[in-house]
Amino acid sequence: MQVPETPSQLRAVLNERGLSPNKRYGQNFLVEPKILDVIMRQAELESSDFVLEIGTGAGTLTKRLADAAGFVVTVEIDGGLFSLVRDLLGVEPNIRLVHGDIMATKSSLNPDVCEKIDVALVAPDLKNFKVVANLPYNISTPFLTSLLVRYGAPALMVLMVQKELAEGLAAKPGTKEYSPLSILVQLLADVTIERTLSCEVFWPKPKVDSAIVCIRSNRVDPPKVLRAYPLVRLLFSERRKTIRSILRKLPAVMGGPIKPEVLDEMLEKLGLTGQERAESLEPQTFVILDRALTEAIGEV
Repeated sequence: MQVPETPSQLRAVLNERGLSPNKRYGQNFLVEPKILDVIMRQAELESSDFVLEIGTGAGTLTKRLADAAGFVVTVEIDGGLFSLVRDLLGVEPNIRLVHGDIMATKSSLNPDVCEKIDVALVAPDLKNFKVVANLPYNISTPFLTSLLVRYGAPALMVLMVQKELAEGLAAKPGTKEYSPLSILVQLLADVTIERTLSCEVFWPKPKVDSAIVCIRSNRVDPPKVLRAYPLVRLLFSERRKTIRSILRKLPAVMGGPIKPEVLDEMLEKLGLTGQERAESLEPQTFVILDRALTEAIGEV
């Protein structure tokens, strides 16, 4: 039995195993080979790359990744599909198959997967960490957030995601799509939407369109960004309120409360009036604001 390359081969392999797409896991199989070609070109894989794939499926993309990269960790939650791919690809020396959920909780990654990532990151023959995947829509946001918080931005991520999420990742200040995830991603990486995909290229057809998004690390120092992320989330938790009104009630765990006169002086030095709302601030402003808050509180 070979890894399926065409829609008819995919259906035949699944039928032979008594398998079908599972709505519970958000399974929508990519059935357009030309899109796989696009993904592989965007991934720019080399033999020194380590790749994480989420959603092994029937192994079609996995096989291509393993042929081009040095090492692939691929995660599949569906027991039937995992068994299938183990039979198809289990002997490949540079593939590690993981049966389980990529997420341990809503805000943390599967520790078994993290262990394999950690080992690969220090392997002397592997240089670049990349993520290439057709992400299930229901885990896309928590997965990206958890991955970035734990590891910073991989060298490159090439992801098929819901079109709305892709637009959110690339969203600019002042738009309704702009969110804490937009800021986190854009502080750590450059985001481009490479192609919008019709529902016709998937089986079964999802009710929404998808997009291929490339997220390329800008090599910024992750600790500075990650230290500011709680502030981003705080200011977006009440996004219709002004930043001054929220910061006046700064929680103790973030060094607050802060005296109004100290807060006003700090905002003035930053060229802010305090009447701004979180959704209007540029990503870098949150890092600057976090550093200024730390300094202001430390001087009180």
